[in-house]
Amino acid sequence: MVTSSPESLLTGFNLRHTSQRIHILKAFLANPHALSHTDLEQKFEGQIDRATIYRCLKQFLDVGILHRIPDEQFQTKYAVCSTCEHEHHHHDHVHFNCENCNMTTCIEQATIPNIPLPEGFTAKEKILVIQGLCRNCNA
Repeated sequence: MVTSSPESLLTGFNLRHTSQRIHILKAFLANPHALSHTDLEQKFEGQIDRATIYRCLKQFLDVGILHRIPDEQFQTKYAVCSTCEHEHHHHDHVHFNCENCNMTTCIEQATIPNIPLPEGFTAKEKILVIQGLCRNCNA
């Protein structure tokens, strides 16, 4: 459910419109790649404290605005969900992490296949991250 407006995203997920939430969502909508908590801290240094950024990220994850992506440095990055709804949070697509610039990108057109699990196992989340060089670093 990607939208061009942070306000409409917040309204769609029944969240209050605070300036911090709007600024954080604008940062995500303006970037074609995933962002980490550290990226946001650096961007909003002195404007939004780290605890507020953390709370916003957690809330956006909980309601389905963002999904999380681990990178090769074991740092969690976040990206806007394109097809998630408040009632059904899913993001079964592939992620690409560039080994050179460390940018992580959602590859929406490549989906993760359904993998049969042994009896008694329940999957909550599927994450597939492909490592390599992005088109900018490959040039």
